[in-house]
Amino acid sequence: MLTCQQATQLMSSRLDHEMPITKKMNLKLHLMMCKSCRRCDDQLDLIHQAGKQWYQRVIEEQATKSNDPEK
Repeated sequence: MLTCQQATQLMSSRLDHEMPITKKMNLKLHLMMCKSCRRCDDQLDLIHQAGKQWYQRVIEEQATKSNDPEK
């Protein structure tokens, strides 16, 4: 079984990279058993989603500015 530190590392890395099925299963098992890591996973997901939304808004604003000849 994974330690909480190992699980946290996997949670973070899976946001950027595809994980092998064995690591996914080990993480899923750990998350089923560890409430603290489930909370951490939820928080990482929220932060990741917020970052993606912010980035999308920045891209849209830049596109709007580049299409507006007065700016």
